[in-house]
Amino acid sequence: MRQSSDFENAKDIAAITTVLEGVVNCFDRADFDTLGHFYSDHVEIDYSSLFKDMVHKQTREQQLADWAELLPGFDQVRHTLSDISVHFEGDIAHASCGVFNQLFVDDKLWEVEGLYYFRLHKRSNHWRIFMHHFVLKHQNENADILEVARRNAKANPPDFLKRQMTHAMVIRFLTALENKDMEALAGVWSDKAVLDMPYAPEGFPDVIEGKENLIKYYSTWPESAGEADFTSNLKFYPMMSPEWVFAQFIGEVEILTTGREYNQVYGGLFHVPDGKIQYYREYFNPDPFRFAYDLEEGKDLDDFTLNGP
Repeated sequence: MRQSSDFENAKDIAAITTVLEGVVNCFDRADFDTLGHFYSDHVEIDYSSLFKDMVHKQTREQQLADWAELLPGFDQVRHTLSDISVHFEGDIAHASCGVFNQLFVDDKLWEVEGLYYFRLHKRSNHWRIFMHHFVLKHQNENADILEVARRNAKANPPDFLKRQMTHAMVIRFLTALENKDMEALAGVWSDKAVLDMPYAPEGFPDVIEGKENLIKYYSTWPESAGEADFTSNLKFYPMMSPEWVFAQFIGEVEILTTGREYNQVYGGLFHVPDGKIQYYREYFNPDPFRFAYDLEEGKDLDDFTLNGP
């Protein structure tokens, strides 16, 4: 049960007000990376008074993607808040305010006026929204520009969506390895894909070029690998270009050909233009690799595959 001094209440109200102002500022600037900091891991959204049947609960990332598929398609967006009110029930904050939206496409302006209702809880010492409802009061007759904006955003997706696509393709690659799904694995590579392994053991291929050669390289993976996990400890480190990402992950694999466990910390630099992996530089320690596959120092590895030498 919340028991706070007047000072603490005033501080929390100021923080929550900043969150609400931050949300609409991010809407206006199409800054979806920053916008995510204001929401909880899961959020309930209700815009049913404006868009029929638009009531759902989904992850923060899914909701950010929904907004990113629309808002950047407008030429200009402006949200103005008024009469912000905050009160508390236990550890939950209830916030409401008026909102006046101006959305521009070409020579048309769609004006929408209504009320926002939010519920927030404090996570990691920050107030985060877990319920976001909009109630329509009035709109003009230019709602048809909504579909124009959607088409514009689809034709020129923002970096946020491109970055999500890059991450999704890396996850698809690692998941295909876990599941020994060779059809899915073949589908992640572009025709001119390159796998670059600068720390490969001596005698082991350090560069593999072309989709066909990569498919051949991984072809024996299902016979050599038992239980495998590459995604439980996956972290992404975004780069300036949304088509590039550095990923850190831990590989834990049972090697069937030797009966040994392969435990590895990987660093991966991925380039994913047009939804396919074109370049993957894989950083790993060759010593755990040698142990797992029972490779003696100096052994001839010319005929090595993932099934063993």
